[in-house]
Amino acid sequence: MKRIMAIRTEDREYAEELAKNLNRSDEVIFQILIFTEKNAYEDYIKENRIDVLLCDEAFLPECEKDAAATVICGLSETSSANEVAEQKNIIFKYQSSDDIMKEIMKRFNASLKTDNKTGDTGVRSKKIFCVCSPVGGSFSSTFALALAAYLAQKEHTLFISFDPFFTLPGEEKNPAGKDLTDIIFYLNGMQPYLMEFLKGLTIKKGSLECINGVSHWFDLYDMSPENMHDLIENVCGDGTYDSVVFDVGIIGAASMEVLLAAGKIFTPFKDGAGSRKKLKEWKRQLIYCGKGDLLDKTVEFCVPEDELLKGDYGFEELLSGRLGKYIEERGNKIY
Repeated sequence: MKRIMAIRTEDREYAEELAKNLNRSDEVIFQILIFTEKNAYEDYIKENRIDVLLCDEAFLPECEKDAAATVICGLSETSSANEVAEQKNIIFKYQSSDDIMKEIMKRFNASLKTDNKTGDTGVRSKKIFCVCSPVGGSFSSTFALALAAYLAQKEHTLFISFDPFFTLPGEEKNPAGKDLTDIIFYLNGMQPYLMEFLKGLTIKKGSLECINGVSHWFDLYDMSPENMHDLIENVCGDGTYDSVVFDVGIIGAASMEVLLAAGKIFTPFKDGAGSRKKLKEWKRQLIYCGKGDLLDKTVEFCVPEDELLKGDYGFEELLSGRLGKYIEERGNKIY
């Protein structure tokens, strides 16, 4: 269901042109309704809630009194409106539609943050790297592991997979083996000394320490945001690891905590119209749930095809081909 933006104005020509231009924006998450008649607007708000209301500046006091919208902004014709936009609910009417959308989303995202169920845990670390992609077959898990292997050459690094179908090179998936499922059960039991328990589950690959994905995908849904917060807080606050790379395979309330805490989010994709369409929808949904600011720390890229990593390959081959060269070339700029 789309969010609702209403434009309450006497200038129908302006409203229709603005609506047409706003609908072209990649950030649009709203169904836009236009009201030029007071009675039509009043009838609508009797039965419906509006997410964002843009109204003529003269209508602002009345609309604020009605309180029928979460975000209410007056459209001003004076050029001085931008100077007081932060102090007043005013948007300059004759700026570009892109700039109007930016001002709307800034206010709308701020309104969502005050009442967000998953919340913001407050955990922040530049040492956390998150690899997360809405595009299937984009080699995101391979990139995540290769990135962790690259970092492990320089510092103590932990790789944690949230992809239940990914297996480490040279390893067979063992449902009875040590993996993320054990950590989830441990966290649900509110056991102390998590780091000691976690270190006993790690698999060593060269200088890299790894935690395999869950035994079964439904185990991920037993992990709460609070569990994830505790895990992140421990692996970042313990002092054992200099960097932690999370391969986020399934998006949910718990994995959202990783995106919030990460210093950098990497989003691999395959080049092509289908992939770009999924990326566009991924961004729209992030903005829709009030997490549009995550895009500021997101890096999108196509993972280069690496012949060495097709089929079965060994861990030592991860960085010896095109992918390794790609990561090394970008290393100093991004990581």
